[in-house]
Formats: sequence, structure tokens, C-alpha cells
Amino acid sequence: MIKDLIIIGAGPGGYELALAAGKKGLDTLLIEKNKLGGTCLHHGCIPTKTYFHSAKILKEAKSFSDFGIIGDFKFDFSKVKQKKAEVVSNLESGINFQFKKSNVQLVFGEAKLISDIEVLVNDEVYKGTNIVIATGSSPAKLNIQGINSKDVITSTELLDINTPPKKLVVIGGGVIGIELASIFNMFGSEVEVIEAQSEILSVVDKEITKRLQTYLKTLGIKFYLNSKVLGLEGNEIYFENKGEVKSSHFDKVLVAVGRRPNVDNLGLDEVGIIYSKHGIDVNDYFQTNIPNIYAIGDVTGKLMLAHSATYMGYQVLSHILGEDTRIDFNLNPSCIFTFPEVATVGLTEEEAKGLDYKVTKFLFKANGKAHSMGNTDGFLKLISCDDKILGVHIIGPSASELIHEAVTLMSANVSIKDAKNIIFAHPTLSEVVSGTIIEI
Repeated sequence: MIKDLIIIGAGPGGYELALAAGKKGLDTLLIEKNKLGGTCLHHGCIPTKTYFHSAKILKEAKSFSDFGIIGDFKFDFSKVKQKKAEVVSNLESGINFQFKKSNVQLVFGEAKLISDIEVLVNDEVYKGTNIVIATGSSPAKLNIQGINSKDVITSTELLDINTPPKKLVVIGGGVIGIELASIFNMFGSEVEVIEAQSEILSVVDKEITKRLQTYLKTLGIKFYLNSKVLGLEGNEIYFENKGEVKSSHFDKVLVAVGRRPNVDNLGLDEVGIIYSKHGIDVNDYFQTNIPNIYAIGDVTGKLMLAHSATYMGYQVLSHILGEDTRIDFNLNPSCIFTFPEVATVGLTEEEAKGLDYKVTKFLFKANGKAHSMGNTDGFLKLISCDDKILGVHIIGPSASELIHEAVTLMSANVSIKDAKNIIFAHPTLSEVVSGTIIEI
């Protein structure tokens, strides 16, 4: 029997698509070689954000006395790790429960394409009218001397470590590296970041990243930018910085130099699917060069975020069903969980060059709720042109929640003139959004 849809990979893109397709009545097969939930649930978003919440509470605890809470507290990392495991387990159970209620067929094993409609798994061939590749990505590797040391780890191993390292050196100033640097700094690790480029978070608005780096420096994180790692020997890492060879001692080195799409052993060459080291080539509907085979999420090398994969899957489902969709992937929010948080959507100021744009800002220091919380660091930066919001960038408390107000306004194509008429409650952090709009 030919399935309507076969999905390879049960991360957020794959499993959400499978459930949605099942609800639409498609005869769906989901194939996963490990566990439901993928990297996001087991080794990425969820464990990282659980650790971040513990780190956030620990940071706030240092100012408890300012709010009249007097007394000692103790930090127990084993409890933090236990909480992380519970969160992951509960969410995995929830996903499994959803599939038990669905009519989606689950098969666990390693899948390989053998034709444009056939997938081999566990020595059995399944046929599908449509196939979606959602195999995700893995941590990228460095090819330098000493990189195979037991003390050189990826984010996967760091998130499963039993004790925070006394000295953590992070290679890479991207989202993963900076988030984990922030978290383990709060957990008591001495943290240094070595980054090859001239700034951290290179795809984020530069004014935001400069401010974030300043804040992180005040927390004790040390940065070496424009630096090239040369190699490791014992527990010493060597790197070139400003034309000088330097070294730093470490207990653990985190390699966070990006992620590579999982394209190996999928049968792509045999079937004739076009791909590169950057991922599988897809069009706006996430079709590969073989029209009935799609690819979504990290394996495409585009928008490597869990929620991006999910909405790519929804776009694919709409295309298969012949439905119209208005998902605008140019308005894809990105949230970075640091101290303070960073969130962004739309054009950066660098990307707006050449347009007759205007920049408007609102400081959290001018927000009453932020003062009541004792958390006034940061600002909201809004880029506009011709009565339209082009981009919003936030650094400050609850940035990851506030950004969705901007996403909603931009997705609905609300003019700045009309946005000024929207009533915001007082006192709330959301007033940084209204305050910025009113200033335009």
C-alpha cells in the first residue's frame, strides 16, 4: 500500500508535520532512528532553556535582598540536571501520547531513499506519494591538533555534564556558544569565548551584539575576537589574536562552530537529489529538484531554528493539499537566551542600508515595570520606512516574549499610524513596544 506521506526524521519539523497531516486525513508514516523530539528536545532547545531558567533564578537570587528576601541559599547542580531530565522526559511522554491518539504510523530505524517514492528502513521498503526529509543537523567539527581530547566536547556533552567545569573555553561566538557561555558563567564556570569574526552573533543587528557583549563582559565572560584557534595540547588551547599567539588553560573546551546538515547515508546521490555541504536545495515550497520529495528544517541549511522547521512542515502540508498559505519566512523571529535576552525579527540596520529608513529606540530604563523588577538593562530598536515596520530588535528582560508583539504587527502588515492607536496596559514591559512606535 502506498502512503500519502512519508517523513524521515521526528524532530519539531517532522513530528509536527506528521501530526498535522494525520489530522488532515493523510495516510502518514513517520520514521525516526532515535527518539521522538529530535535534537531540540533531547540535546538543544529544551535542555538549554531549562538550564537557562535555573541560571536566571540564580542570577536573580543574588539580588534577593534588594526585594526584602533575606537568607542564604545553596546551588546544587545535580538538582538542576535532574530538573532538565524531568522536563525532557515529560515532553517526550507528551509527544508519544499524541502519536498514540493519532493515526500516524511510527517506525524506528535508519531510513534510506531508494527511489523517488521508496524508502528502505529495517530491511523493509515503504512507498509514499510524497516524501519529506527532516533529518536535522549535527554539531560541526574542527580539524585541528588535539581536537579529539576527552575534554573537548560539543553542546550535547556539555548539557549532560555532571559538574560545571571550573574553566570553560568556548570556540565560537554564535547563538549556541554565547547561550551556553552565559549559562555556565552563572553556574560558576570561568568562561572565555574565542571567535574568528570581529563580533559575536554575526547575523544579529550589530548595535545589539555590541551592547550584549558589554553586558556579558561585566558578568565576567572574556572574549577574544578576530582569533584563530591553532590547536590544543593537554589542557592548553593555543590561538592567534591580533597577530600574537596566545594560550589559555581549560578544564573543558566547547566546540560551537555551527551545525552541519544531516545528509549522509540518506541515498541522496542514488536518487539524484541536489545538495551541498550547506544542505539540501529546496524551492519556496521546500521541494527538492524531485517535486514529490521535500526537505524541511536544518537539513536545508536555511533558518536553522526549531520553529522554522515546524512552519516549513506546515508550508509543505499546504502545498501537498493544494491549499494557499501566507507564511512569511522573512518574518521569522529569533530568540537568544543570554543575560539579558536578545530577540529579533525582520531587517537589521545593516540590511536596511540603501533604504530611506528611520531608527527609533526605547530604553528599558524608561519603563516602569522594568524598574519594579530591578531589571532595566537594554532597549528596543525599531527600523521603519514609509509607515511600515521593517525590523525590531530587543535586548532586555523578556525579549523572547516581547518580540511576538512585533511579529504580529509586521505579519498583519499593520501601519505605524494604526499601531499608534493600539492600547497597551500599564505598567507592563510591553510598553517598550508602544513607546517606540509612538516616538516615530
